[in-house]
Amino acid sequence: MNRVSLGAPTVSTTRQLKALSRAMTRQLLRDPAALFFTVVFPLLMAVFFVVLMQLTWVRGPFDLAVVGPGTQATALQEALGGGSTAVAVAEAGPQPGKAAVIVPDAASRTLRMAVDPEQPSVVAAVRAALDDTGWQGWEVAAVGSDGSALFDPMAFVIPGVLAFALLSLALTGTASALVAMRASGTLRLLSTTPARRSAVLLSLLPGRGLLALAVLALMGTGAVAGGLLEPASMLRLLLTTAIGLVMLLALGYLLGGLLSSPEVTNAISGLLTPVLLMSTGLLFPLELLPDSVAGPLSWTPLAMFGDALRHDVVGGITRHPLWLDWTVMAATAAGLTALAARTFRWDTERA
Repeated sequence: MNRVSLGAPTVSTTRQLKALSRAMTRQLLRDPAALFFTVVFPLLMAVFFVVLMQLTWVRGPFDLAVVGPGTQATALQEALGGGSTAVAVAEAGPQPGKAAVIVPDAASRTLRMAVDPEQPSVVAAVRAALDDTGWQGWEVAAVGSDGSALFDPMAFVIPGVLAFALLSLALTGTASALVAMRASGTLRLLSTTPARRSAVLLSLLPGRGLLALAVLALMGTGAVAGGLLEPASMLRLLLTTAIGLVMLLALGYLLGGLLSSPEVTNAISGLLTPVLLMSTGLLFPLELLPDSVAGPLSWTPLAMFGDALRHDVVGGITRHPLWLDWTVMAATAAGLTALAARTFRWDTERA
């Protein structure tokens, strides 16, 4: 007996995914709102913070003390210029009125600096002068003269801006896109085609992953050029970004699967973004808040994403071990993904 096959031929999931991914990527790249808030606005914000820091941060002249021969102190003074002074001292210790006390460590090729917390920009000035001081290729390790970690505004801002770009990609570029496709009936139409529903949802990921990679490349290149990131740290930073992106895209899928109105989605995204950025320490230090508030907020997944990014930034101040940041982020991503899968709706009508 011959078998008779009824119905349309089955299309492989791989072919479905490739075709849908190309279509979804084109749609993303043609969305001016998604590109603006994911790429242009974060870069403008980074430039704004750089200019603000340059205008308001103390830039010198500096008075320094260098443990060692007078020739190195003289070389540093000449390299700094601008009225800065550097004097040689016999041993490290409190030096009243000095912006920093520098102790060269020849064994590790490191300049150890005890810096006046009121003048943290002296660290950047010394780093910029190394090539003209006889300390080419040396590293700079700085702490406050009271033993505290030094706050570097740019080391704080760059990870926050990267997290902001990925958050915008999740909310504006993913949640809003899903709601718009549902409202226009596109999702309902796709659900009636031979394409698997899983393929439809997964097809949004390649374009967003490539866009996130492009943003990371831009931010990373700028951070390396500014001495805020070691090239060797890029691989670990890429892993942190990947975990954070999965977590944020899961949030985008969750909101995109629940909300029905594009206008409401955009309003929620516009309100949610600044609240999350300010309350999780991404763009404003949690240290500005009382300890009773800052402590609990530092354990939120988005705050731990920023904390994980700062582990790889030179001068970044962190609150948690990196493995703990990754664990919380991965667990949050898994939970949001499971919740989004259970609540996602393909039509504006509730079942």
